[in-house]
Amino acid sequence: MSLDHLDETHARILRQMCDAVGMTPERATEEDAFVGFFQSFRPDGNGISGLFDGHPASDEMQERLTDLFEAAGEDRRPQGGKDAYFVVRQPAEISPELVRLAGQQWLSGLARLAEDLGMADAAQKLKAVETVRVLEGIPPKHPKLDHEKTNLLRLLKDEAPGWIEAAAPDHAISQSLRPAYYFINCDPMLRDYLMWPMMRESIATDFEPFEPYFQLWRHGVKWRAYQEQQIDLYMPRR
Repeated sequence: MSLDHLDETHARILRQMCDAVGMTPERATEEDAFVGFFQSFRPDGNGISGLFDGHPASDEMQERLTDLFEAAGEDRRPQGGKDAYFVVRQPAEISPELVRLAGQQWLSGLARLAEDLGMADAAQKLKAVETVRVLEGIPPKHPKLDHEKTNLLRLLKDEAPGWIEAAAPDHAISQSLRPAYYFINCDPMLRDYLMWPMMRESIATDFEPFEPYFQLWRHGVKWRAYQEQQIDLYMPRR
């Protein structure tokens, strides 16, 4: 399909993405066209400079991608082969106190975002979290059976990932880029942090809700929600 029906900035970004990976522009509007796009520029991100030229948020979008590539670093696995996704294998050290603070800020930011988007019930559930517990090591997996999941887990894994898209369903550029950003790590919170500068003007809120989450991610911290009023944050074992 031709890109002629898109506005100038949208079409230019998609053409630049196609040029960067040798794709024909006709494929740019396919739903999965850019799945794995950012993996093509591992490990250093060279080759995507100027990708968002012409967009008001271009500098901030580029800066967040630069931080992403720096945090993930080398994409070669120790035992051979390459990572399919962006994995932080050698995270910088961080204190438990800063991990706890980032976790608290992440939850409070999500609660405020929920309020701003008119989701009072979700905001109440997030505000009800009393404890952010910091642990060390490999976290156990969340339960797969729905009846074993906490309401908090369902909120964070199933509901919150759709908030931004639902709040700006007609934001055409983000709809085109969402698959590429999601498959960076199959992590919707990371996706929304990286795309936030582009979405900010279309969302009825005036603050940065996802930056604390990125700080947790870049330091290799995993979250778990086994109780309704507690979040567990697992730091990598040193």
